[in-house]
Amino acid sequence: MTGTDSSFTTPAFASRWAQRWQDELAGNVLPWWQREMFDDAGRLLGSRGNDGVLREVPRSAVLSTRVLWAFASAQGRLGADAAGAQAARRAWDWVTGPQTDAEHGGVFWSVDAGGRPVDDHKQVYAQAFAIYAFTAVHAWQKGERGAAAAPVGPALEKALRLFDLLDAHAFDAADGGCWEGCARDWTVLGDSRLSDKEPQAPKSMNTMLHVVEALTELHRHHPDPRVARRLRELMGIFLESIWLPQQRCFGLFFSADWRHLTPQVSFGHDIETAWLLVRAAEALNDAALLQRTRELARRVADAVLERGVAADGSVLGEGRFDGTITDARRHWWCQAEAVVGFWDAWQHGGDPRHAQAAWRAWQYIDRHHVDRVGGDWFKTLDAQGCPIDQVPKAGPWECPYHHVRAGLEMIERLQRAPR
Repeated sequence: MTGTDSSFTTPAFASRWAQRWQDELAGNVLPWWQREMFDDAGRLLGSRGNDGVLREVPRSAVLSTRVLWAFASAQGRLGADAAGAQAARRAWDWVTGPQTDAEHGGVFWSVDAGGRPVDDHKQVYAQAFAIYAFTAVHAWQKGERGAAAAPVGPALEKALRLFDLLDAHAFDAADGGCWEGCARDWTVLGDSRLSDKEPQAPKSMNTMLHVVEALTELHRHHPDPRVARRLRELMGIFLESIWLPQQRCFGLFFSADWRHLTPQVSFGHDIETAWLLVRAAEALNDAALLQRTRELARRVADAVLERGVAADGSVLGEGRFDGTITDARRHWWCQAEAVVGFWDAWQHGGDPRHAQAAWRAWQYIDRHHVDRVGGDWFKTLDAQGCPIDQVPKAGPWECPYHHVRAGLEMIERLQRAPR
């Protein structure tokens, strides 16, 4: 199977590529997570290395909510599968059981194997993924029940209740946007960085992006003027404050009043943000906003293609405003986002360079990230395309979200009529 500038527009090419994604998700990625990341009692495990060895670490909210999202979305968008449905139910029980704070609401940042809180604060990033996962469960269950079913079920109720908590506690009334995190009782924390590698910043692009993503899907499946209002607010901040036109990238870390704090460029986040903003504009059904985000997506694709793509078609980790590359590793999520982001830019702009970039990113994934022996994908590779075994195949951050989402997106896009 090859891709050239002309072949991308043919139904035969699109059909073959869509089938390859279907086979990858249904035959490799999802079965590995079903088989390897739940114990005999159905509880979610914490981490597993490239060598298949279980690593005992706390169960992060990022892992649990993304696993739930992946299996619920696959059930709803790939079709019913008994093993996948069981995994989705197990993940639902874990997220709504031990991972959830029954007293104050929201999800704990991490819990131990027995479901006891290890870190009980309310990282806004994690709450966004809980909304995202609950909305996916709602969409799946509504699809099974049919459109005539009652519009609000348990999953949607949980998503809306969690939105209410964020709306009441996590938004900055003075300068807009979301704070990074709150304590267990929802008082705003002064320092809630996602990792020690990050600067002490009260706001970040990454948290904002995934709140946008969660609210986009919540609004798509249950239109609500309050959700739409917050989504529009965040979209405005992305376009006016987070996008840095002189640097041709999105800033990563910000002060409360939206001064960017670091010269970092994350190529994977840039291309991911581009297509997610387009999706949000589509959900809001705003023609002017859609035109603006599509134009921006093309500019982002050009910038990432120019500065963040290696000669082999892979997307690099990070750089700086001056063009220096500070992380030349190949992360699975950057490649997955590049496939969707470049393809989205091509769909709306028609530049064959973008379609070619999407295809080349996929070729890199297929050659280097896909583990045809052990299953799933190797998450981080060195510059030579070899797995870095210090990074586990599954862990607090190493989840099925990015590559399952990329596969679902590409299957649906490739099955549409070509341009």
